[in-house]
Amino acid sequence: MFKKAFWKRKERPITASLSSVANEMPEFVLFGDSLTEWSFDEETQGFGLFLRQQYQHKVRIINEGKAGYTSTRLKDDFARIISEATAPEAAPTLLFTIFLGANDACFIGEKEYVPWPTFSANIREFLDTILTEQAMENTKIVLITPPPINGSVVDTGESRSAREIQVINESRKEGPRYKTYMSKKRYADGLMQIANEYEETGRVVGLNYWQHMVDAVVAEEGWEYDADVPPGCGLLGAKSFPAGWFTDGLHLNVKGYGVLNKELYKLVTAKWPELAAEKL
Repeated sequence: MFKKAFWKRKERPITASLSSVANEMPEFVLFGDSLTEWSFDEETQGFGLFLRQQYQHKVRIINEGKAGYTSTRLKDDFARIISEATAPEAAPTLLFTIFLGANDACFIGEKEYVPWPTFSANIREFLDTILTEQAMENTKIVLITPPPINGSVVDTGESRSAREIQVINESRKEGPRYKTYMSKKRYADGLMQIANEYEETGRVVGLNYWQHMVDAVVAEEGWEYDADVPPGCGLLGAKSFPAGWFTDGLHLNVKGYGVLNKELYKLVTAKWPELAAEKL
């Protein structure tokens, strides 16, 4: 079982003094699904725990992840979060991470759980809302793409011809696991395109976590990258992520989160140096 160790927003009394509000620590809001909610677990060393340790006594890290939720199902939660963040007594929100797509991109039958047009519209709605809220005019936003999944390769080890391998892989490509794998890459690429469209605001940046994960395991294991059979896709000839990257093929373990921790902090502090821990 995962331990849920994280900050929750405290209910502030209407009569809160101005001095207590002034002394309230600023906040980072982490918004997403289980990959966010469980990122505070000490066993897997996720980015929620990492940020809480980096910004101890400087920033309150708010866990707004919900396991199993999609971008559509999170709309009501998002509205609540914005209402709390823009309340007169609210502490400033310095950073807002949006880490979605892991559930939305999963294939259920013949289509994604939340098809791309709906998913992308939801993401744009989240971005536009934050960017147009006067009380959040200084909030910076990071769009984090979903990572790949880790499909196991079931192979008897017998030698096969190139044609036999092709036939087997074409069959596997029709399965929901491979479709989900490629769908997550497509959603990742699409999120990076959305982030690029909002780049001119100076307040939105995309983190291609899908690519960082693949690049990291290829470099660590000394593999040669093959775009036709990328790591974790489950096709014959593909590599699987070794132990330590995933807990179950979908959720992240220490190495998987380690890539996110490193790349997220590097991206945020390069884009907005004023958000480095030592500057706050």
